[in-house]
Amino acid sequence: MMESNMIEETEGSMMEELVIEDAEACQLATELAELTGDSLRFAIVTALREERDRALARRRRHERIMAITREIALSAA
Repeated sequence: MMESNMIEETEGSMMEELVIEDAEACQLATELAELTGDSLRFAIVTALREERDRALARRRRHERIMAITREIALSAA
């Protein structure tokens, strides 16, 4: 089992640690860093940020669809 430690300095000089103990996750992160030429930390943070943004967009889209559906249902009643 592979292990990757990432330590990032945050506000107030607090240290946070992320341990990845999944071989596939480590391989994918390493491959992404190599493909982009970015550091492992930057590649992971960027990928997580982009996925978070996609998830938020999906949630907003779902909420808009549900609001429209409710509006249609109320106007049809």
